[in-house]
Amino acid sequence: MLTPEQWETISKQAAQIYNQLELDIIEEIATRIANVGYANTVVHNDFLIAQEMGFLYEDIINLVSRYNNTSVSQIQEIFESAGVKSLTFDDKIYKEAGLNPIPIKQSKSMLQLLLATASKTNNNLNNLCMTTANNAQNDFLNAIDSAYLEVSTGVKSYTSAIIDTIDKISKKGAIVTYPSGRKMSIESAVRMNIITGVNQTCGKLQLMRADELGWDLMEITAHGGARPEHAEWQGKIVSRSGQKGYLSLDDIGYGEPTGFKGVNCRHDWYPYYKGSSRTYTQEQLNNWKKEIVTYNGQKISKYDATQIQRKMERQIRQDKKDIAGLNGILKNATDNKLIVDTKTEFSKKSLTYKTHQNILEDFIQQTSLVKDNSRLYIGSQDKSISNQISNVTKIANKYNKNVIGMEVNGIEIKEIGEHIISRTYARDVSFEDVQDTLKNPIKYGKIRTDNSMQVKGLNCTIVINVKTGKLVTAFPKKTKRK
Repeated sequence: MLTPEQWETISKQAAQIYNQLELDIIEEIATRIANVGYANTVVHNDFLIAQEMGFLYEDIINLVSRYNNTSVSQIQEIFESAGVKSLTFDDKIYKEAGLNPIPIKQSKSMLQLLLATASKTNNNLNNLCMTTANNAQNDFLNAIDSAYLEVSTGVKSYTSAIIDTIDKISKKGAIVTYPSGRKMSIESAVRMNIITGVNQTCGKLQLMRADELGWDLMEITAHGGARPEHAEWQGKIVSRSGQKGYLSLDDIGYGEPTGFKGVNCRHDWYPYYKGSSRTYTQEQLNNWKKEIVTYNGQKISKYDATQIQRKMERQIRQDKKDIAGLNGILKNATDNKLIVDTKTEFSKKSLTYKTHQNILEDFIQQTSLVKDNSRLYIGSQDKSISNQISNVTKIANKYNKNVIGMEVNGIEIKEIGEHIISRTYARDVSFEDVQDTLKNPIKYGKIRTDNSMQVKGLNCTIVINVKTGKLVTAFPKKTKRK
């Protein structure tokens, strides 16, 4: 048997194997789009596009190969560790019943099963991940065609078309294609394949052990926040032979994708000795079924709360993927406007990420659920992205802490616009210069029809809405003192 905590560990290990690959692919596509994007403001350069498609394919194949080479030992370790832990727990019960199970490492058939299924899972993932190269080429070509159409027809500017196109790539993510034609993100495919593979393999090992020792009754594990259909049978006794008075294998959906040990199921079972004490009382199981949490004054089931948490975690990961795509543009971009506009969008995405992060933290605090950092982690880029986000956040904090309440030309600053934070970051405007401009303005512009007015300083110019007191934008335009 594997405990819920051990399943959580396996889930985290699974997520770490390929989590960086998706971001690397997103960045690679973004870089290639930026490389040919400028040519598409004039002509659809088929030669350059074909060249970049070839480079993109080769680079992604090399990326996937590198990850596949390191995944072999990692996946095998996950399977072996899970199998040993599962049977070690079960064997202790068998020994207490007077039986003498053969250690798993001395059982040739069990070891063969472990190694074979680990190898099969690894090969499946390798083959799936290789399909990302073709998918990436298609995404790249579609993105280029879309950007070209938008620019050539005047629907969008060059920079807007490039940034929006790469945002779509980031939202879609790196996709694998199953032989059936079904498509899924790398992240979901890896997690599902490893979790399901380990669960089913451990189940087969347990059945082999039970058959070997002539054992029939099994007790299913239980935990709070189980999906409703699984909560009906968790913690109960199952008779493998179908004895009356117990659940049958059909009752728990054993072998079905949505049943016990099905896709993403984290329930397990272990031998039950007839007449021995039960692990879970009926009262405990009933309480878990009725378990609720409170969020923003509303009572919701714990299971529904975990689904809300998963959605929040996916959003934060998506924020990081969006930022990775923008980083891909900045790697090789030479057009100054594209660089500034991309950094502006990066800043906006960073502020959005921070908002989503705060919402999750508040949710965790209110519901007392456990934060799962493994679902937020995106690989080696995580630290770099977090540092860049931190730089944007610091600018926002400086504005809110040091500028709100100041007066400029008799106008109280009441609000800091997201745009001024983004432009301060993108245009490399020093916050100290912003403060100096607001404290020691050299000149004021005319009030425009939109109620905006320029405040000109020594090293930068600020725009404020005179009616609302909102700081709108900033740019590094110097003004000489008379």
